[in-house]
Amino acid sequence: MTTGERIRARRKELGITVDNLADKVKIHRTTIIRYENGYTKKMSIGILVLIAHALNTTIAYLMGWEGEKQPASGNKDELENEFMQCFHSLSKAQKMESLNYLRYLSEK
Repeated sequence: MTTGERIRARRKELGITVDNLADKVKIHRTTIIRYENGYTKKMSIGILVLIAHALNTTIAYLMGWEGEKQPASGNKDELENEFMQCFHSLSKAQKMESLNYLRYLSEK
């Protein structure tokens, strides 16, 4: 199953429409459709984080790295471990992009 297929399946499982998800993530509905249908293969880590949060799941699940749909229990160590696992799998450019996004979030 692709990332887009996991996004669609999880969205439908939760009863969330494409429009609802697009509103939550603050992107256009056609972008969600393009992700789900595999027309857009690359998405930024920032968008992936927002989609995972909106779908109450993890990036690891959406990427196919793990089968568990539900996010970690919220334990600080578990969240940090998941973050670091995801971070270490990124390219240098992706790490810079994710770091910039974290800086942006921490300033809000």
